Amino acid sequence: MKYENKVKKKLAAGGTAWGAGTVIASDLAAKWAAGTGVDFIWIDTEHMHFATESIHMMPIMVRASGAMPMVRVSNLDPGLIKKALDIGASAVMIPQVDNAQQAELVVKYAKYPPQGNRGISPMWSFYMDISWEDYLPHANDETMVVVQVETKEALSKVEEIAAVEGVDVVLAGPMDLSAAHDHIGQISHPSVQKFLEEFPARVTKQGKTAGIALGSYESAVIAWKRGFRFINFANILHDGVRGIKADLARLRELTGEV
Repeated sequence: MKYENKVKKKLAAGGTAWGAGTVIASDLAAKWAAGTGVDFIWIDTEHMHFATESIHMMPIMVRASGAMPMVRVSNLDPGLIKKALDIGASAVMIPQVDNAQQAELVVKYAKYPPQGNRGISPMWSFYMDISWEDYLPHANDETMVVVQVETKEALSKVEEIAAVEGVDVVLAGPMDLSAAHDHIGQISHPSVQKFLEEFPARVTKQGKTAGIALGSYESAVIAWKRGFRFINFANILHDGVRGIKADLARLRELTGEV
């Protein structure tokens, strides 16, 4: 399929998707990060100072480089989700999804009818000479939905969130989870680590992928061994192009990829 999401296909086949963040709003940083060979690029508008106006061509640069652009919006807002997708994101990531009802809303806002109610105007396609007639029939299949489990309420509802049709990845947010366990900032606390150890099995038994965001090769190896298969392990500013390429090669050797 022309608009097949390679990350979704890889995960469905039991593979691992490795990602890197950009941290800054820069078309060049997006291109460099995507050029390292990672499967997806994380563009964050939750904790960074910029929003969709500043992202500009970043998702398009990532698409053109062969990686999947993922935009994390700041909250569960249909306008923010729609904007992220209309400027070129193939995946949207929504923080602090507490229950199945909220997860269902994410899917509703991210998908076109009949699966959802997203308004139709994917403006990114004009920059890549793609017609709506070609793209729209495949848009829902291409779009990936990533929801984050981070709060006290969500701790006991991982399974019901993962069971929501249309959710592709349930991602654990370690720092917020430390707060949810009453040990803010202490990711290494036993209760937090126990939750993270059990998290992948709770997600995968619902037929979905467990994801996590980390900051090093070493932590990515631990996460993979625990069963996480959608892993952001680096960012372009901290690690650089050469650092990401080197760590990615080691990670793919670990997972048996070419």
